[in-house]
Amino acid sequence: MAATSSGRITVPLTIQLDPGVTHWALTLVGDLDYSECAAFRMTIDRILKDSPGSTVVDLSRLDYLDSSGLGLLLSLSKEYGAHGGRLILVTNDAVDSILDLTRLSGIFSTASSLEEARVMLADTRAS
Repeated sequence: MAATSSGRITVPLTIQLDPGVTHWALTLVGDLDYSECAAFRMTIDRILKDSPGSTVVDLSRLDYLDSSGLGLLLSLSKEYGAHGGRLILVTNDAVDSILDLTRLSGIFSTASSLEEARVMLADTRAS
């Protein structure tokens, strides 16, 4: 942990990967900010090569999301769509507020839990 000039304590980003047959789930814990985007991007690049096409990114345990993290998520959403895949974000109240404030809530597929995200993916496969 380190303090920023504004006094905010930063928490390093932890990425937990749960590879599955139909989709992969990534759980992010800590801060998704400029300093953590490169590591997150490298993880996603590996997933795009090997994943079954859909990924759930669980942001419910995220403590902080800045504009660079949001931009990366937006870029990833477009990439998944271009490859015929799907990216679903599991959000918390803070992330929902950021998406609403930036008017991006309609751009992302979001769920309130991993279980809900899995149901959304199952519904997509069934249609």
